This record gives sequence, C-alpha cells and structure tokens, in this order.
Amino acid sequence: MLMFPLLLINSSFDCIFSQHASGMEVKVYDGVESVLLPCQLPADVSSDFLAAVWDREELKDPTVHVRLQSGDDFKNQNVRYTNRTSMRADALQTGDLSLTLRNPTISDSGTYTCNTRVTEPPAVWPIVLSAVLDPVVLLAAGFGVFMYHRYKMMKIYPVEMVNATQGEKSILLPFKVTDHLPQDVKVEWRLINPEDRMVYVYERSKNESPSRDHVYRGHAEMTEDPLTTKDLSLTLKDLCLTDSGVYTCTVYNKDGHMLLQKVVTLRYQTEMVEVMEGEGSVLIPFKITGDLPHDIKAEWRLTHPEEKMVHVYESGNNLSDEDTQEQVYSSRTEMNEDPVTTKDLSLTLKDLHLTDSGVYTCTVYNKYGYKLLQKSVTLSVRDRKSDIKSERRGGINLKIFS
Repeated sequence: MLMFPLLLINSSFDCIFSQHASGMEVKVYDGVESVLLPCQLPADVSSDFLAAVWDREELKDPTVHVRLQSGDDFKNQNVRYTNRTSMRADALQTGDLSLTLRNPTISDSGTYTCNTRVTEPPAVWPIVLSAVLDPVVLLAAGFGVFMYHRYKMMKIYPVEMVNATQGEKSILLPFKVTDHLPQDVKVEWRLINPEDRMVYVYERSKNESPSRDHVYRGHAEMTEDPLTTKDLSLTLKDLCLTDSGVYTCTVYNKDGHMLLQKVVTLRYQTEMVEVMEGEGSVLIPFKITGDLPHDIKAEWRLTHPEEKMVHVYESGNNLSDEDTQEQVYSSRTEMNEDPVTTKDLSLTLKDLHLTDSGVYTCTVYNKYGYKLLQKSVTLSVRDRKSDIKSERRGGINLKIFS
C-alpha cells in the first residue's frame, strides 16, 4: 500500500539544465508487488543522444538502472536489482524517466537519484566555413555534411524489449519491415551489449555460413526468404542467461550503406532468491520433471558478476573439493545424494556472506559432454545492518516498512 508520495523530485540534467528541489519521500510497505519512483523530464529537452541513470550512491555498486536510446543497459547494474527494475520503453522520447522497482524489501530503503546525460553526437563539419580555408578542407567539410544528412536519412525503427523466461526453448527478436527491399541487400544481426558479436548474416548473393560467431552456430536462424516476406526477425534457440543483451539488425545495400536498423533488447528473467547475511543456509532451487540418465554431470557455477566453480556432481559423487570448486565455497555447498532419482538438482549454500550475491547457473551434461539442461537463479544476500534511513540529501528517499 503506497502512502501519499510528494510529487517533488531533485533531479540533475547534465549538459542540459539543473533543477534543485527539496527532494521527495516515497513510503511503501514490505511485500507490495512494486513501487514507482517518479522522475519527469520535459519532452522537448529529450535528445537522440540522451541517457538516463538511476543510482543509489550509498551502495558499493551504485547503479540501479541505466536507459540508453538503444534500450536498457544492465552491464554495470548492482546484482541486487537484477530482473527487478524497468522503465518505459519510450522513456527518453517522452521524458517520463520514472523507475519501477519490483518486489521491494526493507533493504531497498535509501535515496535514489535520477540523472540524465548527453553523449557525444556524430562528428559533423560546420556548414558555414571561412572563405580563407583551403579548397581541400572545403571539400572535406562538404563531404562531412553530406555524410551527416545521409546518416540522418537512414530509417531507424523503434526500440523493442523482449522478455524471455527460463524454460523457453526459443525466443523471437522481431523485425518486420514495410519497405520493399532489393534482393542484393545484406542483413546483419549483432549483439552489441554487453559485448560485440556477430550473431547472424543473411546475404542471398553469397553462399556463406549465416552465423559468424561459433557461439551462435545452430543457435540462431531467420526465415528462408526474409526479403520477400519482409520479415527480418531472428529466432534464438536453446536460450541461456548469456543471451541477454542489446541486439541490432542492420540492413545494408550493395555499396555498404545502411538502409534500415532496429534495436531489440532481450532480457532473460531468472528466479530470485533473497536471504539475510548470516543465515545458516539457503536453497538455490532446481527441480526437474523429466527423467535423466544416471551418468550425468551437474555443474553449479557463479556466472555473474564473475565466473566461479561452486559445486560439481558427477555419476553419483558430489565432487566438492579443491580440485573442482573455488576455495571460497569449500565446505559450504552440498547437493542431494541422489539428484537423478529425486529429480532435485538444488544446491544448498551455507554460511552466507554479502559477497555470495550473484547469478548461479546449473548446467547438466550427459556422459558425452552434451548439455541437457540449464537453469539460472539470482541470489540476493541482504545486509542485516542496513539502515532504512539515508543521510544523502536530494533525490527520492524510499522507505519500506515491514
């Protein structure tokens, strides 16, 4: 139940203007489904090169949510907010930068600040130049202006968000066009964030492997005749957590000039488990319904914010020792003695610390090393000593009551 928030916020807009106010306080009770932290920017201030950043500076990793023109950027997001924050898809176009925080708990109490910043636009030569400039410089300047206008003429489709949940075998990154496309175009799907990878290439005139990155071979596909159907959508199969990110589909003509582009943000939603620091143990769940062969290998790894081997089960043996797991997990993990029969691959993690927060992934292989199953769970270990009061002035002070 929300308690009458004041509609006043202190937000700074770097490189545009600054607005100073007394701040506002939002009060909410523990257990509500979500809470909205309001932030409004005049729509006429919005820019093609604007980014919005929500942060909470009392945290070691202060980033709560980042919104770019290309979509949400979760690269530096504090792990405790994984899969719990969202903004409007058109936030930077409308100026409504409000943040939705799902499943708020007492540990989320604090001061949240919304900042906007402007990134550098493409370099463009000025239109008006001094008459004393060298003719070669004038030619370069004119070419720069021409390139700028050609860039602005490229058709950019609206950014789209796609949510994938665990258990889905495949997901569609949609891109249906209305324009007639010549048959000699080149279509490239790329993952651009958190890293740059070529995912899929379609080019009718060349007989080449469609996927340029071995990770996506057999993992990504387009329809057989996308230019005729005007459907450039990409299907990703055998989904896993590392598929999350920002994808671009760019269409080039035969001269290599960009004709169309669309950005799709894929968010892979994991199960969330929360626990207080110092608890005796926590169960990271993974129960299955199908049958498994008895000679499997199950690996539990910490996959975010860094990769660590946590626990290994293989052919009836729990191999939790120095040879198979990171030392930090020594004597702190265990699995069921017979997970294949019980169909319970859950992991118990003992003697919890704040540094245990992160994304844990269990991957199951058969005796030939082929992946059979995979599940990721986000663990958030909360600090018992966290004070619901924040000493920082400005921004939105969020208080959650039990």
